[in-house]
Amino acid sequence: MGHVRGGWSGHVRLRVDGRSREQLHAVGLACIKAISVGSDDGQTMAEGLHVRGAVLVDTPHISVTRAFYVQEHQIQAFVRAVEACVADVGAFGVGFGGTQAFANERGDRVFVGVEVEHGTDAVQQVVERVDRVMERFGKRRFFQHARYHTSVMRMEVEHRVDGNLAQGRQIAHAVGVAVERRIDEGVLQRLEAARIDELECIFGNRRFCIALGQQL
Repeated sequence: MGHVRGGWSGHVRLRVDGRSREQLHAVGLACIKAISVGSDDGQTMAEGLHVRGAVLVDTPHISVTRAFYVQEHQIQAFVRAVEACVADVGAFGVGFGGTQAFANERGDRVFVGVEVEHGTDAVQQVVERVDRVMERFGKRRFFQHARYHTSVMRMEVEHRVDGNLAQGRQIAHAVGVAVERRIDEGVLQRLEAARIDELECIFGNRRFCIALGQQL
C-alpha cells in the first residue's frame, strides 16, 4: 500500500535472503499445493477453508513491527532512529521449524509461515530496540507474545465471510491443519539456517536498508 490520506504505510522487517529465500519459496509452493484441489496455481481451494487467491510472499522476512502509518516528513527521522537503535546489533543466524497459519489483525487475510525455531533471542533483541522507536513516534509496540516466523504464502478470506479477527483466526487454524496434513515434509527438512544481516524499513514502495554488524 502506498501513502494514504497524507500518511505512508510502514513496516520494519528482517530480510531473509540468499539460498534460504529459494528454499522458503519452495515451502510456499508446497503449501499452496497442500490446500489446492485439482489446481496447481492455488486458485481452487479445499472445500470449507473460506480462502482464495493463494500467492507466494515475494520477499521472505521476519516482521519486527506491526503495520503502521507515518507522515512523509517523519520518514527520514524514523529511519535514522531505527538505524541508531540497532547500531551495535550484529548479524545472526536463525533456524526454521514447522509451518503455522496466522490471520492479520483485520481478519481478512491469512498467511502461512515457517516458524523461527532457533535464533529467537536475537530476533527479540531487535524487536525490543525497534519498539523504543515505535513508542517515540507514538506507534504500537510489537505483539507481546509474538511467534516469530517468515510468511511464505498469503490468501484472502472470501468476501462472503464477515471479516473479523476471531473468525480470521478460525479460518487460519483450518488452513494450518490442512497444510500440516498434506504438505511434503521433505521441503521443510531441507530448510537450512539463514543468516540475518539486514533490517528493512518499508514505506509504501520505498525501502530503506540497514546493515547489521556494520554500523560505526
